[in-house]
Amino acid sequence: MRKLLSAVLLLLVMLLVSKVPVYASSAQAYQDFQYQFDLYRTSLSNYVTARNQYKQFNTLESSQDTLDKVKVYIAQRNQVAKAYFLFLNEKISEDPGLISTDLNLYRGLITNQVGFLDQNTAAPIGSLDDATKTSTAFIKNYLPMQMGYRQIIVGLELGYLSFFATKFDAAAATAQNLITASHGYASPEKQATLDRWLIALSNKHSLYQEQDKAIRKAMTSIKGDIQEQDRQLASVQKLIVSARQNLVEGTSYLGEVETALQYE
Repeated sequence: MRKLLSAVLLLLVMLLVSKVPVYASSAQAYQDFQYQFDLYRTSLSNYVTARNQYKQFNTLESSQDTLDKVKVYIAQRNQVAKAYFLFLNEKISEDPGLISTDLNLYRGLITNQVGFLDQNTAAPIGSLDDATKTSTAFIKNYLPMQMGYRQIIVGLELGYLSFFATKFDAAAATAQNLITASHGYASPEKQATLDRWLIALSNKHSLYQEQDKAIRKAMTSIKGDIQEQDRQLASVQKLIVSARQNLVEGTSYLGEVETALQYE
């Protein structure tokens, strides 16, 4: 009985208090992303200023200044995009619920995108036309890159949900065993109450499994322009919130089972 109670309390605290734990490695990676983003904004501002001056004066000096600034901007744009992928990579390492298949999928996606960004940074830029070609390649990859970000974010949230669901399943199995063992001594009224909670637990578990499938299906469909990707991501995250709520409610049912078993 004590084992069930401690499991219920721990799971409930995990679900209600901690959405995504913060670890040192991912915290440092996120700080690096923020730093790189600040550098990106500065490089963008410098490039826009140089480009405007070039359009206004059209001198050799302003042309060279624009080329110098756009090279820095392109490199920094790639760097900030890479920094966010590296942050997600740390989050993948910290996620306790990711299965190896999903983990390898997300790492492969990150490897491919980081490889593209490194290649784009290394592309020789000796003229403004070269800069345009290099930037065009980045733009063509921009939507797939954003899709990758969003799919990994959903995958991480689903990983934590799966971790909590595993704990819930273990506690529910313990509760079911205790209910089965109580058949020999519980009154008919208590047994009826316990059976009702067991059915409620089973229903919550089935509903969560349906939502898990729906989330996995929806996350692979995130595509389109940025607005559409954001809309689809918001829809998936609503499913995640609902799934988490079902686990919370299911955990509260475990508490009711513990109470019913403890008192006549």
